[in-house]
This record gives sequence, structure tokens and C-alpha cells, in this order.
Amino acid sequence: MKKKALFAGIAVISSAALLTGCADTGGNTSGDGEYPEKDIRLIVPWQAGGSGDLSARTVAPLLEKELGVNVVVENMPGANGSIAYNWLTDQKPDGYNLSVLGMEVATLQYMDYDVDPANYTFLGELLEGPGAIAVKSDSPFESLQDLIDAAKEKPGSITYSSPGVGSVWDNPAQGFQDIAGIKLKNVPFDGSAPSIQAAAAGDVDFSIDAAGSQKANVDGGKMRYLAVLSEERLETLPDVPTMKELGVDLQNASFTGIMGPKDMDEAVVQKLSDAIDKAVQDPEYKDVIEGSNLVPVSRKSAEFTDFINEQAKVHGEWIDLAKKK
Repeated sequence: MKKKALFAGIAVISSAALLTGCADTGGNTSGDGEYPEKDIRLIVPWQAGGSGDLSARTVAPLLEKELGVNVVVENMPGANGSIAYNWLTDQKPDGYNLSVLGMEVATLQYMDYDVDPANYTFLGELLEGPGAIAVKSDSPFESLQDLIDAAKEKPGSITYSSPGVGSVWDNPAQGFQDIAGIKLKNVPFDGSAPSIQAAAAGDVDFSIDAAGSQKANVDGGKMRYLAVLSEERLETLPDVPTMKELGVDLQNASFTGIMGPKDMDEAVVQKLSDAIDKAVQDPEYKDVIEGSNLVPVSRKSAEFTDFINEQAKVHGEWIDLAKKK
């Protein structure tokens, strides 16, 4: 039976009710009958502090300039993002209730959650975050090979944190194990921020996440990178080798975008897709995103929809690997 995530706790229930009420009553109105006439709610399915939250809060004021109404960002974390995703499916497809999305919107279907990509309208991409493996600054693992050797010596003893089982970062960890011939132990958390903090505190052996999300802890001297999961070395991290250079041919990048419920009006979709595209290309947006070791990427609605379906296929294969273990 499919699991539809339940709202956990009074605070989340109250927040959802407040958001629905605000979206119905609206804020700014133009009175000309053209979309948008009132405030837009943009939900972030994770806790504050990760790359998804950063992108939403950076793009919101730029969308306001394009659309002429307030774009109110709200966090609704929980259950690998499915609380927010399920909330969105219950909203009217009028363009006033939107959500930031990550890879999970395509992969949760493989884990018996009631989250189906067919239930959403994909409006545009915001960014991609090349992955990285990072350890606590005083970790005994000086290189990726050190980590691999330790995992081979004691299978299942090396732990890694991820933003949830089947998440965009847990999945490539399955590929890592398969390619390197090792067995690791996943310690899942509810989102990137607590997952990375666990590695920074030494509660797990390493973090596999977006390099940009790990950056604050690396810059602060709490963590250091062992390798990046990009095809080539990142311009912002020229001294960090790629996994491929180190003998593990594995690439993965998270992606973040914006979506609405299914069956949205094509004119509204076009207006939002165009606005997102312009915002992502704004120098102000690029400065913030690139400064966090993330890559601004603009894909409009149709192209973004195809991209999500392609990525879901790849991650589905990784999830199959995990289920076979």
C-alpha cells in the first residue's frame, strides 16, 4: 500500500492550514483578472540551511520583480519531502501554491510513497549541485582510498549520512558501493542540513551531499572534501579530485526546481516558466548560487519535465541496487 505522508505535529498542521488560508485570501491584487492577482506561496520541503532553501530565498525576490506580487517562502520539512509534495497535490492548480522540488519528487515512487511525478506540473529548474564526499576535519581518512580500504577491511563498519533513504544522495552512495566493491552503513536524516552536521560532528564517518551544502562547514574548518562527484574538477574547488580520477567512475548532481499541482493552465505555466528562467539568469542570483559551489541551471517547463523523467530512471536503477542488498 502506498504511504501518503501525514502532517507530523501541531506546528506543521497549523502551518499548512495557515498557508492554505493565506493562499485563498491573497495579498496584492491587480484587479485586471490576469495572473497573478495575489501573493504566491512557495513551499520548501526541507529544513532551512540546505541548497534548496538557499535557492528559494534567493529566487523569491527576483520572481517578485517579474510577477509583481509577493512570493512568500515557507519551510514544510519531513518524510523525505513527501509532506510538502503531498500538500501540494491537494491545492488548486491556479498557480498560487507552488513548491520547490528535489530529486525525491521522482524517486519516492520507488519507496512506496504516494508521490508520483505525473501529479505535478514542472515549471523550471533553479540549480544543480555537484556532489562531494566530505569528512570531519580530523578524520583519519586522508583520501578516498583510505576510506575504501577501511570499508573493505571491515564491511558495514563505515557510516555515511544522507538526507534520507532513497534520497538524491543516498542513491549514488549505492552506486559508490557497487563500483568500489564495498559495503557501507547509511545513517539517514531528514534533510541535508542535519545530515551534514552529523558528519561535521563526527557522528558518522563521512557525508555524501552537494559540495555547496557542505561548503560552510569546510570553510569553517569543521570538514574537508575527499572527492567531488562531477565529471571534471570544479572551478571553485580545483584541488579536490573527482571520483573518476580516483578510480570510481561515478557522477551525480542534485537538482532543484519549482513545480505546481497537475493540470495548471498553460498560460500560467508559461508565465511562471518565463519568470523563473529570467530570475535564474539574473546576475544577482548567479552570484549567490555560484558562491555556494552550486551551478545555476535554467530549464523551462517542457525540458525540465523530460530531464526529471530521465533522472528518475537512473535513480530507479540505484534504488534497485539498494533493495537487493
